[in-house]
Amino acid sequence: MKTKLIDKLFEIFGNEERKRRIEKIKERASEALSLPTILLFGLLIRILTSFVGWIRALLISWGVLDGVLSNYIYKEEKFFPYQFLRYGRIIANLGGIISPVLPIIWNISDGIYSMIIYEKAHPVENLSRLGRVLNGAMFVALA
Repeated sequence: MKTKLIDKLFEIFGNEERKRRIEKIKERASEALSLPTILLFGLLIRILTSFVGWIRALLISWGVLDGVLSNYIYKEEKFFPYQFLRYGRIIANLGGIISPVLPIIWNISDGIYSMIIYEKAHPVENLSRLGRVLNGAMFVALA
């Protein structure tokens, strides 16, 4: 399932030297953002609402989904520190069931750290990193 929005964003910010890497990421992102993923996201939100409110369940689900999708999209990277941060993101966001402090600290710091270590990355790749910072800020504001 290819989306026109993803294709358009990659066209706007693209250049030739990173084209192969971007094509691989775009292909994996298109695979990952499918109907089963969306249904699993909804199921996770529904299960989490048994333990926490709707807003916190949505924020926790977004953090967990971000970790799982990032792990799939960038699976060729080495374990430490890159994959370690992704597994930590999943665990930290699930810790938001007990207290919102851990996801706040983890999401904001992980988003900023990822933007620093991937400073030469394609600008479209920074959207999920900015989303992490926003997720942490939303935890502060709403949880």
